[in-house]
Order: sequence, then structure tokens, then C-alpha cells
Amino acid sequence: MNQLAGRIGGAALSMSPGHLVDKFLDWLEELRSAMALAEIDRLAGNEVRTKVLFD
Repeated sequence: MNQLAGRIGGAALSMSPGHLVDKFLDWLEELRSAMALAEIDRLAGNEVRTKVLFD
């Protein structure tokens, strides 16, 4: 989140408001994707641990 805030702050100085909103939405999508991948990794790890416990 701090990285996202830093990117927005830097971009705010050089972009029009409309372009800044578009970039912000792009960055939110990147963040959402990264969070989804982390959740998938966590769930996969849980599945492996469960399989080991019951095998």
C-alpha cells in the first residue's frame, strides 16, 4: 500500500486529473491481482499441508 501511495504521489505531479484517475485504477488492478496470487499461494499451501496430514 505504501508503494501504491508513493506511485500516486509522484504521478500526481506530472499527470492530468483524468489520466491520474486512469493510472490509479490500473494500479488498483495490479494490487488486486497481486493480492489474489498471494491468496492462491496461501490456499495451495494449506491444501498441501492438509494432504500430508491425511495421507
